[in-house]
Amino acid sequence: MTVYDPSSPMPEAMNPTEADEGWNQAWSEGDAALRAWVMSHPTHLWSEDIGLLLAMAATYRWEGAAGAWRALPYLEKAEILIDAGPETSGRVRASAALLRCLVERSRGDLFAALDYADAALDILSSSHSDIRDRLDLRPAALLNRGTIRVLMGDLFRARGDLERGLRDAEPTLNPHKRIEALGFLAIVEVFTGSVTQADRVMQTARPLADRMPGGLWTAPLEISEMLIAAERDELAHHAPALRRLMCEVDGSEFEFLAQHLQVLLAEECDDLEGRFEAIRRMRVIERESTAAGLLRVLRMGDRAQALMHAGDLARAAVVLRDESDPAHLVCGAALTARAALAIGEPRRAVEEIRNCFLDEDHPVRSLAYAAAIDAQARALLGDLRSADASFRFLLRECARSGALRAFRKMPGRVLTLLIDRAMHSDLDPAERALLDVLVSSVDTAGDVADEGIALSPRERMVLGRLAAGESPRTIAQSLHVSLNTVKTQLRNVYRKLGASTRDGALERARSLGVLTA
Repeated sequence: MTVYDPSSPMPEAMNPTEADEGWNQAWSEGDAALRAWVMSHPTHLWSEDIGLLLAMAATYRWEGAAGAWRALPYLEKAEILIDAGPETSGRVRASAALLRCLVERSRGDLFAALDYADAALDILSSSHSDIRDRLDLRPAALLNRGTIRVLMGDLFRARGDLERGLRDAEPTLNPHKRIEALGFLAIVEVFTGSVTQADRVMQTARPLADRMPGGLWTAPLEISEMLIAAERDELAHHAPALRRLMCEVDGSEFEFLAQHLQVLLAEECDDLEGRFEAIRRMRVIERESTAAGLLRVLRMGDRAQALMHAGDLARAAVVLRDESDPAHLVCGAALTARAALAIGEPRRAVEEIRNCFLDEDHPVRSLAYAAAIDAQARALLGDLRSADASFRFLLRECARSGALRAFRKMPGRVLTLLIDRAMHSDLDPAERALLDVLVSSVDTAGDVADEGIALSPRERMVLGRLAAGESPRTIAQSLHVSLNTVKTQLRNVYRKLGASTRDGALERARSLGVLTA
């Protein structure tokens, strides 16, 4: 259902009373009702009416890429009429530009979408623009430009557009647009700012969304909610919701973000095959889009980390060398440093981070991940004073944001060492509370004396459930992964433990201390 949007022009070629009553009733009953109402009139009437043509195009707004194609015939005819009528009002011209902007965004042509958003703002800034039109439509144009800049990866300027648009739109903004804009703003906060700040945005948006029927406009909100969960190592709890989201955004401009979440879920579940499958889909989407900067950066980071996890450090190095991220949303230097740690070169890891990191060039989230790598590398080098400083920075930032994922990148024994040393520092209550959480969850079971045995957290979880008597099928159901994924993890466990049977693997694990009972 859609409510009246003040950015949409009123019909101009019909009896005013009939138009007002029919228009408002149709809007209140939803997109399908509006389409039926328009088409109930003679074709020669509505097909030559700019306002009704734009209204018809607008009814497909929340139907993704398919809706964009359905909207095109109506929008193109309206644009022809606008070009043929120099007396057409600035409001109608700006509305048409905004609709074209949304259509191009849905089709993945972000360069064109940005041009149309700027064109709408230019029309509204002209001396011929009515003050009422500026008040009504300028916030919508700013919000549209902000959402496009998010998808292009220009997150800092996107935040400015979104915040100004939301502030200036009070109180007339269409609730669908407000929910979408708040969802995009929360995404920006996750990637460039604080999980805590993203939570605050969510607290504003969620009550609005709960009062509205579901639709594509809630996708950014759901995506930001799951990104926050991923930073807190809780994405597995959202696995059913992510499956629903994947169906809802299929073919839309939000699909790549859902695929990125799929990569993060597969990482959390130690499903390497699932990670690469989602990354391949991201690559297909990237080829079908223009200027999808955020997609390119996320795919680069996801692919490099998956290759490192698979032990293919040479290909990971090629990815990091050939694909740069000037905004450091995913910092190549930090990933290169992690690769250096993986091959036992902590000194090189420290140099990679030192040569790249300047506070003003990096979002806080990137700095936090780099601090985790730097702390680990310096601890391995025996430079505990410097390791403590990096760990304290990481602790301070994550206590503010509520994020935990950066700590999970560190080996259990190194993390335990740094936690023990931090316990004797002067900590504020939030930092000490975070340390308590880390103490209760730190996992050193994989750091066994035999260096050839290095089970991942998910492999240890599967092994523990196997030891408790659960079948592979039961394990798959409880962890929300496929049976094939669990079987692959068990094969890896058997291989690493040098066993060929379930009982042999359990006996070997107990002898090494991987299982304590």
